[in-house]
Amino acid sequence: MEGSSRFLKDRVIPIDVEKTGRVSDILMSFNDTSFQSRNLAKCVEIYLKMLEDPDDPTIFLGLAGAMVPAGMKKVISTMIKRRMVDVIVTTGANAYHDLAEAFGCYHYKGSPHVDDRELHRHGIDRIYDTFASEDGYRRVDERVARLADELIGKHPGLCRISSRRFTHELGRLIDREGLREEREGSFLWNAWRHNVPVFIPALCDSSIGLALTKHYIRSSKTGSTPIVIDQIMDNYEIYEIKRSSKKTGVIFIGGGVPKNYIQQVAYLEGLMDGSTRGHDYGFQITTDRPEWGGLSGCTFKEGVSWGKVKDDREFVTCYCDATIALPLIVRAVLERLNNQTKP
Repeated sequence: MEGSSRFLKDRVIPIDVEKTGRVSDILMSFNDTSFQSRNLAKCVEIYLKMLEDPDDPTIFLGLAGAMVPAGMKKVISTMIKRRMVDVIVTTGANAYHDLAEAFGCYHYKGSPHVDDRELHRHGIDRIYDTFASEDGYRRVDERVARLADELIGKHPGLCRISSRRFTHELGRLIDREGLREEREGSFLWNAWRHNVPVFIPALCDSSIGLALTKHYIRSSKTGSTPIVIDQIMDNYEIYEIKRSSKKTGVIFIGGGVPKNYIQQVAYLEGLMDGSTRGHDYGFQITTDRPEWGGLSGCTFKEGVSWGKVKDDREFVTCYCDATIALPLIVRAVLERLNNQTKP
């Protein structure tokens, strides 16, 4: 049919698994396939553009979901060590689970097909098919509360701090008291070591927040001033990072508060400076859908209307479990760059 040639140009090329060796080879071949395999390949291509851009864009990572209990903390740590990410915005849960593992409170393979009442009797917490010890968590809670006690004791005027400052102190705590063999895998420790800011904008909605509540109550009973996490200070600090960046890229693992927080910093910049500079690049790995109107499933195209992204040409969403997609993307990028990332 006349005119059809402009649509029927690029063939879908079947993957030859006998000729693909490295992870990067497989994902490059995905560029000529369809559905989510092609989107996964596009994530790699956009990540490479971010890392190779001579304008050195600041890369924000939004980390939602139970990624640390699922075994992903070393992937995040590699991204930090190889300078593949510059700023992390995470749920409090991911930071807490990372801290817990650094103190030997591990996560174990389990099953969703169990009697949860029996788990409760044995002090076992379940995260889908993953188990953990409630007693271990309680010990970590107490150590976080005591850290806040110690900070206010050393710095009596330190009553309001950002979550960024507190996560830095958690990294320092891991360096001082954490298990030596667990430090290298801890993303909090690596962020502390490499001076990568970690923001937790919904910190109170986590076990770290509960531990700080314990510190707050304890301080109130003794008449001392407690440390309070100032989330507006977080807004200012992340705004300053965005404002000073020539370009920015975003990576969203899941959605929720971390995704919205990174998106809204572009909007905040417009509110403060009068002109909105949306993010320049980005990819998202999610299992949520846009039809329900939730933030976790919303597309980058929708973000254009808010000025949160410049346009949707350098953005892609891959609908996949992040525990599958993220390690493949990071490994493929390292291979494509011959293991050489930003200097």
